[in-house]
Amino acid sequence: MNENYAELMTTFPLFQGFTANGTKRLLESGEVKQLAAGDLLLKEGEEAEFAVLVLTGKIEVFVERNGKDFVLSEATPGTILGELSLLCGIPRSASARAKEDSTVLEWSDETLRTLLLRDRSLAQRIFRQTLRTLVDKERELVDTLTKSEGATT
Repeated sequence: MNENYAELMTTFPLFQGFTANGTKRLLESGEVKQLAAGDLLLKEGEEAEFAVLVLTGKIEVFVERNGKDFVLSEATPGTILGELSLLCGIPRSASARAKEDSTVLEWSDETLRTLLLRDRSLAQRIFRQTLRTLVDKERELVDTLTKSEGATT
């Protein structure tokens, strides 16, 4: 089964140019986990002990405020989740749950750090994706604030 995931990973933009052997090594360094729709993967406020790569399905990223869930984004195959909290040593900023039956590759804190130190190209790709996500979220926030300000004047 991991060979199927190794082939699949070569189609993700994050791993463009990787061979199936290269992605197989990444798979072997982590643990493939199956999630049923509704399963909680990450919990806001918890200490980060692992990060995941979405292999199949959809993962909903959300925060809970005043008893309501606010969906921030939807992670699809090829997306890494939880890496920022892990690398920064900060609590999770959001929760994540399977929107549908999904498969993820889980890397422990130590494993992810080792992978990043050993593979400069992988580190650059992951940091680029993470920073791009942060910039996109900042733009969305600015757009929301700008629209909100325009509506009140």
